[in-house]
Amino acid sequence: MVRRFLKFFMCLMMIVIGILACTTTPKFEFPQGTRVGIINLLESYATHKNISSFATENFTKTYQVGWDIPSYAENQLITQLEKDASFTAVNIVVPEPHEEETLRLDMIEQVLLSQASPPTLPPEGAGLLEKISKPHDVQVVIVIGSYFGPSPYKTGVGDDRFELEGYGLFTRKLFSGKLGSAFGGLFSFRKAFAYAQIGVAVYKAHPVTYIAAARTINVGPYRRPIQDFDWEANIEDLPPAELDRARPMIQGSINGAIIKALQNAKLTP
Repeated sequence: MVRRFLKFFMCLMMIVIGILACTTTPKFEFPQGTRVGIINLLESYATHKNISSFATENFTKTYQVGWDIPSYAENQLITQLEKDASFTAVNIVVPEPHEEETLRLDMIEQVLLSQASPPTLPPEGAGLLEKISKPHDVQVVIVIGSYFGPSPYKTGVGDDRFELEGYGLFTRKLFSGKLGSAFGGLFSFRKAFAYAQIGVAVYKAHPVTYIAAARTINVGPYRRPIQDFDWEANIEDLPPAELDRARPMIQGSINGAIIKALQNAKLTP
């Protein structure tokens, strides 16, 4: 009986080890002088998504803003990498807009939303990343960009979430006028949030192999509504001052995603 149990236990352990071997993300160590390529796919505009109790009042609008989020994110990434003197950051420019879109869909969006661990890399995106990065003689490639997918905000139907893209402002207005904020503001049916659907994916180059990824998660202070949002302003054409209130929370979310992705990839402590 004991022998039969031990045999069963050993078989079970072999199965578990086999499963872990198949699903565990490979770990890599990169020596002194490692060149790290950075591909920045972030857009320069902010998006405002409004959801109302009246479907006719739902809209999505983009704004050209002076935040320069692409440069901000890249500088934060380089700052984190340069904390380890063994890494050299190399900027890699994607020459064609359609190639940017392929990398964003395949190497950011699909990877971040994948249920597999590690995610399966689309051949087209992986091949393009290989081609673009090879002339720069890099050993690691970091891709940062926005994606379209479920947000932290529930639709009210089960656990369904509103789908958002990029970064900017999400407003939800169930009632207008005085009904929007009842009892002197004690109960509010109008809320405004800063949001960021941004991911950071780290790959080993040649051949392209997934190492780690992270995305901006709206938790803690980044999940709280913007206080004293001016609902009396023209919500379909917001003044810069109202939009700018989302900027610090977006930048904080980006910082968190960068730090987590680099830590997951063992590029920073």
